[in-house]
Amino acid sequence: MNNKSDDDQELLAYISKLFREAEIAIKEIEDFGSELVVPAINQLRYCGNHLVRYLSDTGNKEELEDSVKHCKRAAYDAYESAIVYHLLEFKKFKEDYRKVQITPVIPDYADIQQKIKQARDFIRNNNESKTRGEFYKDGRKHLQLLAGNVEKLNSNRDELNKAIRKERTALLFQVICGIAAIASIVTFIIIYFPPT
Repeated sequence: MNNKSDDDQELLAYISKLFREAEIAIKEIEDFGSELVVPAINQLRYCGNHLVRYLSDTGNKEELEDSVKHCKRAAYDAYESAIVYHLLEFKKFKEDYRKVQITPVIPDYADIQQKIKQARDFIRNNNESKTRGEFYKDGRKHLQLLAGNVEKLNSNRDELNKAIRKERTALLFQVICGIAAIASIVTFIIIYFPPT
C-alpha cells in the first residue's frame, strides 16, 4: 500500500512541475494578447478537475494521468496560440512589404522565412489533439525562434518604409522627367514646325 502512495506522490510532484511549466508558458504569452491564454487556462481547469476527482477517489489513478495530459496540453496550447499570433504578424509584414526588396535591408530574410516555415510546419504537423501535449517543449523552442525573427522584421519597418519612400521619389522623378521630355518635344515641334 505504501508503494502505491509513493507512486502517487511522485506523480503528483510531476503534475505540480508540469503545472508550473504551463503557468510559465501562459505568463510568457500574456503580453501578446490576453485572449491567447484562454485555451491554456481551460486545460489547467481540466487538470484541476481531474485532481479533485482523484482526491475524492484516490484509487482512480487514471485521473492523475489525465491531469498530466492536461498540464502538457496547457503549455502546448499557450505556445501554439503565440506561434499562430506571430505567424499572423509575419503574414501582415509580408503583405505590407510585398512590393519592396527586403533583402537589401534584412540580408538574412530568406533564412528568417525558413525558420518561420519550420514553426508553421510544427503547428500543422501537430494537429492530432490527443498527442499535441507531448510536444509542448518543442512549442516553446519554435515560439522563441519565431518571436525573435518576427521582432527583427518589425524592427526594420522604418528602414523598409524609407526604401518605399525612396522608390516613390525615384518614380515621381522619372514621371516628371518624362513629362518634361514630352513637353520639350511638343515645344520643339511647335517652334520649329509651326502649324500653318
